[in-house]
Amino acid sequence: MVRGPGPGPCLSAVLNPTGASSMAAAEVPGYLVSPQTEKHRRARNWTDAEMRGLMLVWEEFFDELKQTKRNAKVYEKMASKLFEMTGERRLGEEIKIKITNMTFQYRSEERPAKKRKAQSGHLQRKKLRLLEAMLEEQRRLSRAMEETCREVRRVLDQQNILQVQSLQLQERMMSLLEKLIAKSSG
Repeated sequence: MVRGPGPGPCLSAVLNPTGASSMAAAEVPGYLVSPQTEKHRRARNWTDAEMRGLMLVWEEFFDELKQTKRNAKVYEKMASKLFEMTGERRLGEEIKIKITNMTFQYRSEERPAKKRKAQSGHLQRKKLRLLEAMLEEQRRLSRAMEETCREVRRVLDQQNILQVQSLQLQERMMSLLEKLIAKSSG
């Protein structure tokens, strides 16, 4: 059971000695309910339609709110406009409180993001330095690889030259052997 801002169970029993339901306690005269209890009564939750309407109304009256110091009348105009849009009645004071709460909530969510951004920025710089170091290492390895490839090409060219010379020597030796065999047989 949800209890309203009315008197507690003991006061209900005193005010309602017949033991009737707590609904009768809601009929307690207003002078027995403290003004403080009335002032701090929780407002009903805002519906999605009211929130969308509030955002539109807030946007419409934003400049006017910023220009005036005493802006209770502006909030009342906003309440009227919100009623026209949604059919739900809200007091100017409720609108003011809701806007204040939303602004505070937005700012409190924004601060950790800035901290994360700062940490993220530090990590980004660290990653950038690491990537730059990796790139420089890659360049160094690439230069070493190019130098190695040039050396391999030089050695292969030298090997080709030696193979050609070796073939030429083999041909000469064959020729000499043929001549030697021809002399000895003839």
